[in-house]
Amino acid sequence: MLNHIQEKFKAAIFEGKDEAFIAEIEEGGKIDPKQRLFIYAHAYKSRLVETLADDFPVLHSLVGDDMFEEICLDYIDKYPSTSTPLRYFGQHMAKYLQDTKPYSEIIPAIEMAKFEWTFNDVFDAPDKVAVSESDVGAVPPEAWTTLRIHLQPSFFMNEYKWNTPAVWSTVSDEQDDKPMMPQEYPVASNCIQWKADLKCFFRSVPDDEAAVLKLAAQSKSFPEICEQLIDIYEGQATMRAAELFKGWVMEGLVSRLEYLKV
Repeated sequence: MLNHIQEKFKAAIFEGKDEAFIAEIEEGGKIDPKQRLFIYAHAYKSRLVETLADDFPVLHSLVGDDMFEEICLDYIDKYPSTSTPLRYFGQHMAKYLQDTKPYSEIIPAIEMAKFEWTFNDVFDAPDKVAVSESDVGAVPPEAWTTLRIHLQPSFFMNEYKWNTPAVWSTVSDEQDDKPMMPQEYPVASNCIQWKADLKCFFRSVPDDEAAVLKLAAQSKSFPEICEQLIDIYEGQATMRAAELFKGWVMEGLVSRLEYLKV
């Protein structure tokens, strides 16, 4: 009996099917059962809208208050909350925007949702002590032929067709009076996001670095990374790979070095 009532209550709140549950509400008081249920449902949706606003503040700023509320209310209907806490409630926002007209035509909004949600994943990723320069220095010369670079669990790389990371940076900076406007890149660009020392970072990366980061993320060996760069740098490929590797270590991007000990 209780389960049946709970299911009707859930349908009333999530799906707007309130008639079946209203019969379960006792009469009395200053407002009727339908009004009481409406207040509860409104409060529930308001809390979810607040959650989405916290997760997507720059998306909110980008589309404005009215459109953001429309997006949130429809999103709540399409992707109702199924568990607590609400950490993962907004995980489908980019997909929702991409699949739903007219938002599917607003590419900067879709990209911003993806960028902001990635920071949630970065922040919640496991924390691992970063490899230091002294750790790299301790690698025996003969071991570099088998060296594999393991990136932080918080490492993510996504491609953007618009200047989404730059827009996020200027809009989220409250001291910036003139936030950057969305602009389409001539060619799509890659941006990495990661966490080091409990702080979240991001930066755009050139194509050659993006290519070798993909290999590093797959735990490919250092010689394989060098080989990826040969077509561009020829005899300087190893030097370029070492330069990139050093930068990753300095940024706290590397969590572990793996190599065969001879």
